Amino acid sequence: MQEPIQEKLSEFISQCDFAKIDEHFKADARLRLLDWIGCAAAGANYPQMQIASKYLFSVGDTGPCTIIGHGAGHSTRNAVYLNGIAGHVCELDDGHRTAIGHPGCITLPVALALAEQTNATGAEFLKSVILGYDMFARMGRTLNPTHYRTWHSTGTAGTMAAAAAAASLLKLTPEQVNNALGIAATSAGGIVESFGTHAKATNIALACQNGLDSAELAKLGYTGSHSALLGKKGFVAATCTEPHIENLENPSEATLVSDTAFFKVYSSCGHTNSPLDVVFMMRKKYGIKAEDIDSVQVKTYKVSVDLTSQLKTATEDEAKFSLPYCIALAFLFGSVSLNYFAESYRTDETVLGLARRIKVEEDPAATARFPHRQARVIITLKDGRVFDEITLDSCDNADEEQIIAKFEAAVPFYDAERRARIIDFVKNIDAQPDLHALAKLLA
Repeated sequence: MQEPIQEKLSEFISQCDFAKIDEHFKADARLRLLDWIGCAAAGANYPQMQIASKYLFSVGDTGPCTIIGHGAGHSTRNAVYLNGIAGHVCELDDGHRTAIGHPGCITLPVALALAEQTNATGAEFLKSVILGYDMFARMGRTLNPTHYRTWHSTGTAGTMAAAAAAASLLKLTPEQVNNALGIAATSAGGIVESFGTHAKATNIALACQNGLDSAELAKLGYTGSHSALLGKKGFVAATCTEPHIENLENPSEATLVSDTAFFKVYSSCGHTNSPLDVVFMMRKKYGIKAEDIDSVQVKTYKVSVDLTSQLKTATEDEAKFSLPYCIALAFLFGSVSLNYFAESYRTDETVLGLARRIKVEEDPAATARFPHRQARVIITLKDGRVFDEITLDSCDNADEEQIIAKFEAAVPFYDAERRARIIDFVKNIDAQPDLHALAKLLA
């Protein structure tokens, strides 16, 4: 059955004209690329990468693609899988508040690998990135917030986003894109229950790989349902109870939403962000010192409470999903950056002692406003003074200077010349004849 909304999405992905895309969206996509490179380079040797690469390389791996930090000459499927893991594991990658997921770790591994495979120009690459982000935002907003009760949107909506990016670089016809979306919809998966384990990264890796496969299969003539997204037994009907279908309507160069993701400033789960925003504001406003704190109470929305309220520090993954731990870091060190998730900090009694005095509980009013990220923090000092502040959403402002600084901090193992060359390439990517020079810098 031909479903008109899916058909229009397919036509737009196939026929999108890069020249008609406003410079604002291109500038945003360049920053997304630089941000993701830093995340993936930082995550290239995490345990998840070591284990997954050991397995994938053992069953065969050769091709034209680069795996960041692991050299060139890899297969496209392995490159998107492993770069998908690398870009997400350190929890520095960008996210989307209302689509409730991470578009960069899905879109960019697929775009980079296929750009290498197809010798795509920088402009063709950038267009595919914009289309992947746009598809993620549209699909995630359609499904959420009810989808996120059990489904991991990065894995689910991300599969369709990966398929869109791949379809663009493979230059699929509208019919082929429609088939690719149908294949992607029946391939999509990923559950929230996996959070805090290595399997969370598998949600990302499989979304990248399944999106790639969907587009490649469609190019060869494999068919998928043209009503897979919105049919009576389609993906939206199967995975959410309150769909917002208007988000999928009227796709065009003039209605892009690829710029609606946020850049992450903390190396922890996105659901820690709003409380941390408040904590850093209070720390600066009131001059609060860690040694003066008697207790901290956080009141926020249910999803955040369910995922982050416990003090868990046995592994880096657990600590990144622990608000008490992250808030303790904020007060003690003025930072929630990657280095503070090392075992030496996770077992430090000064950190743990403060974290045990931080309690997180649900605020029904905040839950009612989700996916807005409302959070209230109440700090009681040992001298009896009480400070109480609230935010109605996360602070997601970022600019080029901040993203460049974040990138450079994430890759101290790159020398200054390499960092400068990467930044220069990304800034001028529209004019690049291909991405091979960038891939060489990342290998």
